[in-house]
Amino acid sequence: MTENAQNCLADCVIESIHKEAAQNLVPNLTVPLNLAFYMPEALNINAQRYLQGLYLACQSIASDMTAFGFVHRELNIHKKSIQSLQELPGYYDGVIICIGARAAFLPELSGKLPLRTCRGIISHLQLGDDIREAYPEHSPSILSDAWLSVQGARRLDLGSTWDWRSRNYSREVAAGEASEAMKLLLSKASAVYPAIKRWTVTGAVAGLRAMPPLTAEGSLPLLGSVDEFVNGTHACKYWLFTGLGARGLLFHGWLGKLMAQAVLSCNEDLLPSELTSWKNKSHKQSSEIML
Repeated sequence: MTENAQNCLADCVIESIHKEAAQNLVPNLTVPLNLAFYMPEALNINAQRYLQGLYLACQSIASDMTAFGFVHRELNIHKKSIQSLQELPGYYDGVIICIGARAAFLPELSGKLPLRTCRGIISHLQLGDDIREAYPEHSPSILSDAWLSVQGARRLDLGSTWDWRSRNYSREVAAGEASEAMKLLLSKASAVYPAIKRWTVTGAVAGLRAMPPLTAEGSLPLLGSVDEFVNGTHACKYWLFTGLGARGLLFHGWLGKLMAQAVLSCNEDLLPSELTSWKNKSHKQSSEIML
């Protein structure tokens, strides 16, 4: 870990610190091995707010292009639930399926994607008004067996559980499920931050991860044209973008640009072959099953 925590990038500082320095950052923090890693420039990203901001940024770029004399472009968002890709209107030139684990539930793709589904539950916690020792201002969030995403002096999110092979994509969490998840998360979090036991649970939310398959090259996203699965053709209309995993925040901008170029030029070869090879393996597996 110490060897990996090298400052290779000027704007990505990683400091290895001992117990005393760690407890100066977060009082009463438990540091079992007398070693922790501190990233002073690290950020917590709220995925929903980030995506909303990303959409607004795209909207702004479209407006700017028109203002500078380019061909008029419109960016619209249509909120509509569909059960099948066949429900999409025929006037779309291209459709990029980027709905995470839900892609595996589309009838056209069901059983054809090598995704590993995993349900995760996050607990929302708050510190009661009767407790004076709030989480110190400017203290960092904590990443350990469980993670504590600090939302302020008296609010934090605690996560996350791992329920492999689950197909429950509902964000709602039943009372019993929330209680069991909190027991598990609390035992992990209290091992590094004992004061978490004084916090009160105010709610829970769940999500279904779309984990890519494990390969010799690592866990790689699934990209590529999927017309052969949807309508048996190679028309370059339907495309898949999923399975980014924990590194999605690093990958998505670069891969999104490559995907846009591939869709506009109808050329899958613009995508890294490592990210489209899953289709060949899928066809091979299907043939073996048929034989």
